[in-house]
Amino acid sequence: MLWQQFLPSTFKQSQVQKERDTPLRLEQLESRQLLAADPLLINVNPAGNGYPSGFEEVNGTAFFVANGGTTGMELWRSEGTSGTTQLVKDIRVGANNSYTGGLTNVSGTLYFTADSGSGSHLWKSNGTSAGTELVKDMDGDTIDFPSGMTNVNGTLFFRAFQGSTGFELWKSDGTSAGTSIVKDIVAKASNSDPQDLINVNGTLFFRATTPGIGFELWKSDGTSAGTQLVKDIRSGAYGSYIYQMTNVNGTLFFSANDGTNGHELWKTDGTSAGTQLVKDIASGLTSSVPTELTNVNGTLFFGAYTASSNYELWKSDGTSAGTELVKNIHTAGPGDVQNLTNVDGTLFFSANNGTNGRELWRSDGSSAGTQLVEDIDPGTDDSNPNEIVNVNGTLFFTANDGLYGSELWISDGTSFGTYLVKDIRAGGNGSQSTGLTNLNGTLFFAANNNLNGTELWVVDLIEETPLIVTGTDAGGPGTLRVFDTAGNELWNAFPYTVDFTGGVRVATGDINGDGILDIVTAAGPGGGPHIQVFDSETETLITGGPNNFYAYAPNVTVGVFVAVGDVNDDGFDDIITSADAGGGPHIKVFSGVDGSVITEFYAYAPEVTVGVRIATGDIDGNGTAEIITSPGPGGGPHIRVFSGTTGMQMPGAATNFYAYAPNVLTGVYVASGDLNNDGLDDIITAPGAGGGPHVLAFSSADASILQNFYAYDPAFTGGVRVASADINLDGFADIITVPGPSGGPHVRVFDGTDASDVSNFYSGLPDVTDGLFVAGGVGMTPYESPVLFSAPFPLVLETQNSDPPQDLVVDPIQKKKSWLDEADEFYASTEEIDKLFSGLGIE
Repeated sequence: MLWQQFLPSTFKQSQVQKERDTPLRLEQLESRQLLAADPLLINVNPAGNGYPSGFEEVNGTAFFVANGGTTGMELWRSEGTSGTTQLVKDIRVGANNSYTGGLTNVSGTLYFTADSGSGSHLWKSNGTSAGTELVKDMDGDTIDFPSGMTNVNGTLFFRAFQGSTGFELWKSDGTSAGTSIVKDIVAKASNSDPQDLINVNGTLFFRATTPGIGFELWKSDGTSAGTQLVKDIRSGAYGSYIYQMTNVNGTLFFSANDGTNGHELWKTDGTSAGTQLVKDIASGLTSSVPTELTNVNGTLFFGAYTASSNYELWKSDGTSAGTELVKNIHTAGPGDVQNLTNVDGTLFFSANNGTNGRELWRSDGSSAGTQLVEDIDPGTDDSNPNEIVNVNGTLFFTANDGLYGSELWISDGTSFGTYLVKDIRAGGNGSQSTGLTNLNGTLFFAANNNLNGTELWVVDLIEETPLIVTGTDAGGPGTLRVFDTAGNELWNAFPYTVDFTGGVRVATGDINGDGILDIVTAAGPGGGPHIQVFDSETETLITGGPNNFYAYAPNVTVGVFVAVGDVNDDGFDDIITSADAGGGPHIKVFSGVDGSVITEFYAYAPEVTVGVRIATGDIDGNGTAEIITSPGPGGGPHIRVFSGTTGMQMPGAATNFYAYAPNVLTGVYVASGDLNNDGLDDIITAPGAGGGPHVLAFSSADASILQNFYAYDPAFTGGVRVASADINLDGFADIITVPGPSGGPHVRVFDGTDASDVSNFYSGLPDVTDGLFVAGGVGMTPYESPVLFSAPFPLVLETQNSDPPQDLVVDPIQKKKSWLDEADEFYASTEEIDKLFSGLGIE
């Protein structure tokens, strides 16, 4: 199992559809921590549309405007859960709207505008009803319309109207006495109409209009004397029509028209002499119209027009020579770059290259480094990425892939890491998600799922945590243990009863589709075909989906093997079972939705009773899991791959072969994972008891050998059990091994690309040699501090054989030097290895 199988089902569906229609693209993946993103609906207005908007974060709380159904549009607050989402105050009592807007955080106090029935005024709030109050009614019965609220070092600046002064610049410290006009720039009742207020390192810049000058650049230090025209860029009454003001490390960049060069890129240091044209990009009176000005680590990126390259991506360091075209994205027309967003030093934006339509792009500032991230709607159609927002280094945006309508998407900057988060409104109409806002690491937005109306949704990013799960083999109490990659035991349990000693087989997946890794257990010989499914976070049986059932008749006590995978692409991992030695090669596939049997078949001749070991993997790259089988002891190393929905033998180079010499009768254990990142899960094998610890990995593309190593001392013949997951989160599946009987509980993880050591620890007392079973997966929620138990805690379910649990004292586990490290010199001699295994037929 790979972490990709725990992504939303829509990821798999949309990604698979795209890859069917587009050529294969290979890229070098960076090492990164994968993220889980599962949108949560918060129904503000159960009777209709909540229409949440205007999100602002204050001291870890999200404030916004919404309609609760009985109060109209008012001020609300939320900490990202339904229980913490509540009305702050019904400012205009009753069903009428208070028209709350302009939410602004100033040193931990929320300022906003609202109309309680007497006009739009300035308000503030500490998040409580009692602490939500009018700051100042600035002109009695006259509506004062405060707007453009901007925090400058703890002082609120804004534009407001007073009958005697018109629209002018105001400021407030949150008190009535401290709320006053800064300067009546145009005397008496005429308006200077301040707009586009921006804080540049403690100085307020804005544009304002005065008679004979028009709209030009102004600045203020909060005093009347310190509020002054910076420069009359365009002489005369027309004004330079400044817009797109952007702070880049203390320098203000903007677009302006001086009447000679058209609308071009300008900059200022706050002085008249320091207010200069950066570059006349479109020479003469023609305007390049710089837009989307965006600071990316001190470099200004923007869109601009020229006759030669049309509207394309540019950058500037503030000099004419350093202002240049980044890339001519659409050589035959406008690239039409939009939605420029800085995500941890990388620029993301939408653009049209003329071939793929408007799609998501990224740039490092070089032409070669300006690339299409993903053709979300394949071909020339536009996916129209919009609402692009950075949430702690992860990009969220809305897009339409042609299948689901406009929905919420996520990207880590790679093609593979760009996928649909959730089809919030099922079908092709789209949820029309809007207002995407990062509030303290949580994404808030509005969306319509066609059931609850337009309501509040949140996505709380959670770092995914790789988990390694072991189950003891027959001999001691059947114990389930869960570890992190460092070998810290997070929790453990008796999934059956403390006196059951037949062994516990394990697998991992997401059975109920809640985004959390589930652990599936099956009883070994003597325990009945009892399957149970545990939530890796709550450590209890899952809710929703099958969690406790018998795979075969209850009197079948030969033991059961289990695997997990989504065989029908419905977004729920399904449970696959097979019988151990003494049972027939009867494979059954149970739906993760309701436990019904999807298909059942015989992997080998029905009279074969050596048992069957199973795994799942997407062998053909179609987005669904196939079933991989191998015989138990007494059967040859015959690997077969079957469809998970029909039970038919799959075609392909690696779907019907012998992993070792045909006369090897030790049985084979199998696992699957994409070791080389080619989009196909590869097949991993290891011999059962009687064979050496010889692990092989076969490419599903052509059956070539990808890995070939010995997991333990070559003289060890207890057999090796294998699993696969991306334990080091590098985008490549890794190989997990544990010994069979007579080996200590030594868990090892080998890098899938070069078989180097990733993790190495003991699951239990080192001198316990019963053997282990193993599984791996990626949990959707982190364990911030591992919980270590000195004994398995009681988790007992009523079964045919249930006794009260007993404590088992466990000594501290010490890591040992690996046998692989101790035998480097021996391994170097292939001749010695051949001699050792010649009698077993292992090649």
